Amino acid sequence: MTGGRVAVVTDSTSDLDAALAAQSGIGVVPLFVNFGDERFRDGIDLSRAEFFKRMRQGSTLPTTSQPTAAMFEDVYRPLVESDRPIVSIHISSKLSGTINAARAAAEQFPGATIRLVDSMTVTGGCALLALHAAELAVGDGDADAIVAAIEGDKTRQHGYFTVPDLSHVTRTGRIGKAQAVLGGLLKIVPVLRFSNGEVEVEARVRTFARAQETIVESTLRELGDVAKARIIVMHAHAPEAGAALVEMLRAKLNAKPAILALAEGGPAISVHAGEGAVAIFSIAG
Repeated sequence: MTGGRVAVVTDSTSDLDAALAAQSGIGVVPLFVNFGDERFRDGIDLSRAEFFKRMRQGSTLPTTSQPTAAMFEDVYRPLVESDRPIVSIHISSKLSGTINAARAAAEQFPGATIRLVDSMTVTGGCALLALHAAELAVGDGDADAIVAAIEGDKTRQHGYFTVPDLSHVTRTGRIGKAQAVLGGLLKIVPVLRFSNGEVEVEARVRTFARAQETIVESTLRELGDVAKARIIVMHAHAPEAGAALVEMLRAKLNAKPAILALAEGGPAISVHAGEGAVAIFSIAG
């Protein structure tokens, strides 16, 4: 299939700022955030401020659910009708069934070029992949070549995070293999990493400050050629903690990376990590 520039699509767990997504030409399909019987589309029906307010005041944790196949169809259809190949990059299949909904939607367009990519990560990690795909697409790149480049990125991607309060991750059950290790350690501050699409334990420390230092140190070990590295710091309604991590990285980096950004994590992730969580995602140079 030939046509215009390749279109890039992701889901709202990438936590791409709406303006940046629009500027980069990236379509974003929202997940759902559920407060009891109320259901909201992530980033559309519920502001970040209102979400965190509801989460703090609520007696039970909200939940998230994947988009419907029809929602993906609505995004894919005008792109297919414009004869544009699509590269669709999504949250790890080990954390969500979102990519399955995307696959079901893609099957409704049998004549189209729709390439699905399991990011094997989440939030800022997924954002870095989508942004790189969008950069490659600007040059009217071939969809398969873009996917090959993103698959290469995945071999060099890393994600480390820490949470000041383990109650969210233990109650929602999204910490995978880390569950058994952390279940009885609520007085320990964990440093967690994404490995092969799942959450595992990187380290256990005594203070949140030390945990923040550890995720910086762990990231620095993995960067390779710093000048080509892409880094994004994420925070869950904790801008000061996020900014502090950016400054810690800047102080220790021996060169200016290709990307060093700061962004806020949205509801689909904060539901599981909890308010105050911070993370560093990177693609090594």
